[in-house]
Amino acid sequence: EALPDALAAHLQALRAAGSVVVGYAGSHGAPNALDVLLDAAVLLQDENMAFVLVGDGHEKARLAQRVQADGLHNVRLFAPVAKSQIPALLEQLDIAYIGWKRVALYRFGIAPNKLMDYMMAGCAVLHSVEAGNDPVADAGCGLTVVPESAAAVAQGLQRLANATPEQRQQMGERGRAYVLAHHTYPVLARRFIEAIA
Repeated sequence: EALPDALAAHLQALRAAGSVVVGYAGSHGAPNALDVLLDAAVLLQDENMAFVLVGDGHEKARLAQRVQADGLHNVRLFAPVAKSQIPALLEQLDIAYIGWKRVALYRFGIAPNKLMDYMMAGCAVLHSVEAGNDPVADAGCGLTVVPESAAAVAQGLQRLANATPEQRQQMGERGRAYVLAHHTYPVLARRFIEAIA
């Protein structure tokens, strides 16, 4: 399904300018650590990298104000898109970002739908987390850096940006293959049956 005009036009303009597009799609709330991404955007202002944040949430208005106040010309925020439009959005990204706060509970592991969406879409992923599991590292579909560190996020994004488009595509393909092998319903159902047998 086609993206809203303004978003599609912006992504097209970034492509034409040869920018490396870093995207986030999802809730703009405190747990999503988007300030860390904006802090990284500050550090990367002189790089040919553009940040596109799509979604809504209780932090959205404050983040939008911050983008304006900090003069972050490399960041644009857009309204949420329909679930059916997410694949079209993810297709336009070079790097997908997902980040977390440092939370003790995550030692038991994380299983975010958003990350599975990113991986299924074949995106190279920058994952900022400290958890008991790491699908991104397991799949080899991007880079994992420590949470709540703008410097680490900026460094990770730079490393992924410096990879060739082919290398990023290969990461994306590994991510997709990993989800198909480990996280589809038939696989999960089989595991569940084995676990209770």
